[in-house]
Amino acid sequence: MNAPSAAPRGLLIREMPKDELPREKLEKQGADALSDAELVAILLRTGRKGRSVVDLARDLIKESGGLQMLARRTPREIQKMSGIGPAKAVTLAAALALHARILKGQMEREVLDRPEQIAAYLRARVRDLSVEVLYGIALDSQLRVQHHYEASRGLANQTLIHAREVFRPAIASGAAHLVLAHNHPSGDPKPSADDIRATREMAEAGRLLGIPLLDHVILGAPSATNPAGFVSLKQMGALGG
Repeated sequence: MNAPSAAPRGLLIREMPKDELPREKLEKQGADALSDAELVAILLRTGRKGRSVVDLARDLIKESGGLQMLARRTPREIQKMSGIGPAKAVTLAAALALHARILKGQMEREVLDRPEQIAAYLRARVRDLSVEVLYGIALDSQLRVQHHYEASRGLANQTLIHAREVFRPAIASGAAHLVLAHNHPSGDPKPSADDIRATREMAEAGRLLGIPLLDHVILGAPSATNPAGFVSLKQMGALGG
């Protein structure tokens, strides 16, 4: 009689190639260096037969329709996806719920009065984007965040900007000020001529509407020439006025 075969064992993070180890990457480079999938992989710990833990995390995010949608799922719903078991589902749901509480209690009332703060506020949201996405951040009279929203989504190297879409959510929430930020998927945050032109148009629209545009920050990747990985169009003098 043949002995029963061992159950397939998921791939442990430590069994992955060294340059793909999310945990070690987090320790050495910090959380900002990891993609959403790599961060989720640390929580999942193991993959499944034929799929590394990072692949499993990527599948889970994709099947959910993105990280934001994944955060809305219950542990029972998460278990139905990609062969996730109860322990993984509960761990992931708990981590996402804790993050949501932190955002609700602190981040949404954060003061944004410097480009460094604006970049930090949105950095995680734009990390894995392959197209340009323009975000609006509505602020109250004390420059505290009321809410943020996606104002426009474009192609790999451009986003179409219309003042009515940009300012409508800010007007609806009674915002006193507005901040804009968008990503450059290429990693180079240097503004294009269109970026500068659109920023001037948005600044003028803000003056007419009584909701001043405080800054427009372009997010890229840190480099030798730009260690911060972003550019403030206000600091460049592109807001006019």
